[in-house]
Amino acid sequence: MNTTTTTPHEINFLELLCKFAHQRPSLCFADYGDRRAYQAESREITKDLHDFCDLLNFARWKVDNLNQKIADYLTTSSDRLTFEDGKLKYITGQYFPTEYRPACNRVLKSIIWREYANQKNEDGTPKYSTGDEIRKQIRQYVTRRTAKNYFN
Repeated sequence: MNTTTTTPHEINFLELLCKFAHQRPSLCFADYGDRRAYQAESREITKDLHDFCDLLNFARWKVDNLNQKIADYLTTSSDRLTFEDGKLKYITGQYFPTEYRPACNRVLKSIIWREYANQKNEDGTPKYSTGDEIRKQIRQYVTRRTAKNYFN
């Protein structure tokens, strides 16, 4: 029998994160009992996906070696979303359908933030001296909602 193991370098972490964020939330109407509450939650979950797409587009544009940085983050992070045993694992806090997309968003937010925080001028000094300067730069490229939720 031929068994193969997959190393983190052979995995497309960007694709893995996208698939995880795009999975169906599987809301259960019985958890709500009220159609309005159910629909409001469903809309919010869809907005979280829009945030993910916004952050992903920005990260693809601004972050070099994005796949490798996602791999590094997911394999070394102690956050709720991690990479273990060849797949993404998420530890649910309260209710998976409302949490998993914001977890994906936090991965991208952290990578984007580090990218800006690590930028240097030609003389080697940090390009941005405060978090407010970084937020101001990022807010130019993401939607108002994404900026409010992840870079406030």
